[in-house]
Amino acid sequence: MHKGPSRGGLPASRVLGFVDEARLDGWLVPLVPDAGDRAFVTRCLVGEGPIHHRGANYILLALLGRAVQAHGGARPVEDGEPVPMRLPPHLAESVEEGVYPLALPVRALRDLADGDSDHLDAMIDCLTDGPPQHALANVVMVALIESLLASSGPAGPTDPSP
Repeated sequence: MHKGPSRGGLPASRVLGFVDEARLDGWLVPLVPDAGDRAFVTRCLVGEGPIHHRGANYILLALLGRAVQAHGGARPVEDGEPVPMRLPPHLAESVEEGVYPLALPVRALRDLADGDSDHLDAMIDCLTDGPPQHALANVVMVALIESLLASSGPAGPTDPSP
């Protein structure tokens, strides 16, 4: 069994030395075409929040990014929902909420919800709620997964039961 590294005061730059923001930026280009918006999204994904979230986000997105590259690259989001910027309660009344500069693709989610709009709405809420490093990682992962699904051809039955 792997005993996690003892970080005991190591700087984030050393713990997160494997994070390659330039590669992450490359995987995000089809999803967030504007360089400034991509820099903001990248900072939310791997530059803010607890170190373990930053590292986990990069690892999962890098693995998905590699898989997507092997299948022709990510595809722009054509059918997506805006992702709201959730503000902490103490700011909610004084600052207008905006949306992040990328959309949550919903084609694969619609299939997963089997046409049930209440289930789809709940899925969207689950994926887009929470702090930026969670919500944006979820959205990017769904976008990359949807690209993989689209590159694998027509979907088969979604119900594995006989």
